[in-house]
Amino acid sequence: MKRFSILVVILVVGCGPSLPPHAFLVTPEMLAQRQLETRRYDGIKEEDLLSASSNVLQDLGYQLENSEPKLGVFTAVKQRSATDTGEIILSIIVTMLSQQPMPWSKDQTIRVALVARPVYDSSGNALPDSHYVRITFQRLVRKTDNSVYVQTLRDPEIFEGFFEKLSKSVFIEGQKI
Repeated sequence: MKRFSILVVILVVGCGPSLPPHAFLVTPEMLAQRQLETRRYDGIKEEDLLSASSNVLQDLGYQLENSEPKLGVFTAVKQRSATDTGEIILSIIVTMLSQQPMPWSKDQTIRVALVARPVYDSSGNALPDSHYVRITFQRLVRKTDNSVYVQTLRDPEIFEGFFEKLSKSVFIEGQKI
């Protein structure tokens, strides 16, 4: 019986989908996106950096959802309307022409994941009070038919705006103002 179970497991795993040959290949676009999402901060303790980061996100209207300060990770969300007049007009026109209802975007949840990690020198030693901060933004859009789609936000202005505010907050946190 035990051998039969192992054989079944091997057959099921062996018949599963395999990874594409270039699944783990790093592209120039991926590196550019990573650089957009990441900044280095020196002269501040990790807990102060996380505090400054959470303050900036709260100022931007996000609510902290999950946090694990010992790992330097937290997530935050905010709810917003996703209604777009142009999309509604297009939906009405398509519905009138095709006699098939076309849903439009109703609301959205914007999710943020932030990770702070130490900077290491060439010997593999962590540099004191030096950290990288990486942030990603996604939005989950719900349509009028309750379907949902997810979109990763890649607009450089979003990242530049966040990191500009974070730099100011880090300065204030570092000065204990």
